Amino acid sequence: MRNLTQMDVTARCEMNLTLISMAFFGMALMDAAAANAFVVGVEEIDYYPLHSCTNGKFFGYGRDLLDAFAKQSGHSFTYTPLPVSRLFHTFLNDSSIDFKYPDNPHWQADLKKGKSIIYSDPVIHVIEGLLVKPEKVDQLSEASLQAIVTMRGFTPWPLDQAMRQKINKGAIRVYQEDSFSQVISLGMTGHYDAVYASPAVINYYLDEVMHKPGALVFDKMLPFGSNDFSLSSIRQGDVIKQFNEFLAKNQPLILELKRKYRLTDKVSQ
Repeated sequence: MRNLTQMDVTARCEMNLTLISMAFFGMALMDAAAANAFVVGVEEIDYYPLHSCTNGKFFGYGRDLLDAFAKQSGHSFTYTPLPVSRLFHTFLNDSSIDFKYPDNPHWQADLKKGKSIIYSDPVIHVIEGLLVKPEKVDQLSEASLQAIVTMRGFTPWPLDQAMRQKINKGAIRVYQEDSFSQVISLGMTGHYDAVYASPAVINYYLDEVMHKPGALVFDKMLPFGSNDFSLSSIRQGDVIKQFNEFLAKNQPLILELKRKYRLTDKVSQ
């Protein structure tokens, strides 16, 4: 066996130190990548063009906006679709979800009691209210409403306190369905007074999917409200802050996305 010189020993030591340094550097890169990888819980519903999740694929205005933020900030988002009610419970009680989209402080307020939730600035202002058959426009009032249809997990929170009490007592019945096609179909039967949702979503369905434009009409004489959609988190306050900065600095991009999804007009149209 060949004897090692001092130079050989020194070279080997330097090589070992280099390999160790590279290993630590690689581990640091992996840790950094993992630190920037987040799971976003999204609603497993078709609420297009605002957002939609069908066959496990999340798309629409919300997806494009979050992807643009992730690209600029160096984050990586994985979208996990869940039914609306289960999404709330999972987000609030399971650390497997880092963010929820969309969210609003008014939604499921009772479930959120005692939880410190951080909300981003609004990403879009959405009108949500009651849509009725054309012949019922201006014919209904808060006093005459008896039956409302909406998506499972939705809360018609813009309704005033008196109407909330009627709902709680069963004087106004709220029927919940699993898809908007079912919600709209029931609303069109005339057996229910109104459908609660965003007119932008209902009009898209009526125009593009069901090819029955105008079959339901937004009744502004009935209670409605502006529903802000935000990104929320319980643990990732720093990322929410980054997202707010992204929203403030990228208004031209946001306007472009709204144009893409025909959301530049009031979403009540």
